Amino acid sequence: MEISERFEEIQSGLPRLWEKLRNPKIPRVAVAVPSLSLDLEGLPLPGGMLHFEERMLYLFHLLSQPACHLWIYTSHLIPEQEIDYYLHFLRHVPFTHARRRLRMQPLMDREFRPLTQKMLERPALLQRLRRALRTAPAAYLTVYHSSQLEMQLAVELGIPIMGTDPRHEAMSTKAEARKLFQELGLQVAPGVAGLSSLEDLSQALVEMQQNGQLSVAQPKVVVKQNRGVSGLGNKGLSVMSVWSLLVSELEPWEKAARLAQSLKRNWGDAEGKAFWSRFERLGGLVECWVPGEPVSVQLSISPAGVEVEGVCEENLDGQGRYRGAILPAADGLAGAVLPPARKVAEALAKKGVLGRVEVDFLVGSAGVYALDINMRKSNTASALRQLTALAGGAYRPEDNRYRSLSGKDKTMYTTDWLEVGPQATSLHDVIDLATEDGLHYSSASHTGAIFHMLGGVGATGRVGVSCVGNGLEEAHELYRQAGDCLGKSPALV
Repeated sequence: MEISERFEEIQSGLPRLWEKLRNPKIPRVAVAVPSLSLDLEGLPLPGGMLHFEERMLYLFHLLSQPACHLWIYTSHLIPEQEIDYYLHFLRHVPFTHARRRLRMQPLMDREFRPLTQKMLERPALLQRLRRALRTAPAAYLTVYHSSQLEMQLAVELGIPIMGTDPRHEAMSTKAEARKLFQELGLQVAPGVAGLSSLEDLSQALVEMQQNGQLSVAQPKVVVKQNRGVSGLGNKGLSVMSVWSLLVSELEPWEKAARLAQSLKRNWGDAEGKAFWSRFERLGGLVECWVPGEPVSVQLSISPAGVEVEGVCEENLDGQGRYRGAILPAADGLAGAVLPPARKVAEALAKKGVLGRVEVDFLVGSAGVYALDINMRKSNTASALRQLTALAGGAYRPEDNRYRSLSGKDKTMYTTDWLEVGPQATSLHDVIDLATEDGLHYSSASHTGAIFHMLGGVGATGRVGVSCVGNGLEEAHELYRQAGDCLGKSPALV
């Protein structure tokens, strides 16, 4: 039997497992593997990427269920003080009870490659894990991203992935997502898909100028690789420098040929060469740049149907890379994206997709543009899960409010990019300084700051922080206080 057939047999039990786990008293084991199982080759990655594995430590909230055992695998050792820090935020269970049910398993391998791959290369580790899972009444994998590697790991362990099926991964590529949006009648930015070379891009730009999609008033485009993450894999381009060529009397094929040569000269630096090499390997598309506010909708697709879990307003830097988010998004933005997001999720459900998905939009004066489909635990999805773990409430799509257990509306401002000063060179410094300034999240008021990716602060000079307030102004103020406390006065990203 091939691996895909074996996986299908295992994964077919997911709906039954879902139903079984609705009873919180059923013992279960969640095996967490926060592997960055993405094609990252050729992307301009920030330093300290391995510490993004710590982003999934929000899964500690599963330990609030006394019957749950959580086993987390990581590439590197997570300091015990960082573990204690997150366990402190648990509700309803004693610290010691939760700690007994938590098993941290570092592989002590800091090489930058997928954690899942490292596990699969260790047959003794897999054998021990299989043996330990035999007595578990219910067990499942929870992962950052479901790829072929995670499929193989699920088969090796004989447990399903609590998430999207890796065989549906292609639906989240830029080209396939755009195709689905068009089939559903959603607005997409004018552009051309199915490109795989500079020559293809040049021909597409010539066609877009001829069709009136590019003009002196609107000369910008965004070139997108089929697979990207957090805005990496996108590259902005203005055609003004070659406008005279585009409007010349030359034949279209000759314009395209000359334009390709111009692009090779202008983007011939190391980063540009890496971009084009990856673009040719993965394929991609080009779209007109349209102004607007980026908004992300998190949805859950289960056998019971589609549920909206949250709407986030994303903060991007000048190059379109993710820097943070506000949740819930402003009412006008949420109201504009909820109907099309449901439409996309319902279409994915009909194609057999189960698990959490994210649909990204751009809301501008010309309407709502559908951008991307993500089938991974993205930054905004992780932030939303973290808010749920802290406040214990839920998002209400009917009025675009996040209501905590205390019955109050909450707003979160979150970022992975809070820079720190020289007095915060370790996780101990961050925890101590925030404690002295009274910034830590309080389960009594359901407000305050919680830090993440603490293990990398010394190496990267930055830390993640999520600030929860009774409104956006309070959340912003907590963020400013956190920056002042750690030695940098931050601008809102």
